[in-house]
Amino acid sequence: MSTDDEPATVDTTETTDASGTPSPRESSDSATDDTIAALRDIESKPLGERAQGYQELADRLRSELEHSDPSRGAS
Repeated sequence: MSTDDEPATVDTTETTDASGTPSPRESSDSATDDTIAALRDIESKPLGERAQGYQELADRLRSELEHSDPSRGAS
């Protein structure tokens, strides 16, 4: 059998739920418990109600990152 007949290697290290979305714990090993809890709360809501929760979480994480970024220097 030649190497042309071998299937491509697929990375299966990240588990997804039925929707194909990585679960909160698999999304990032460095996510805080607060972030994981927020994601679980958002994902427990009906699909049509998730956008606002995701936006609020993104805003919170962006703010936290901006305040912890050492390249920004002391303000």
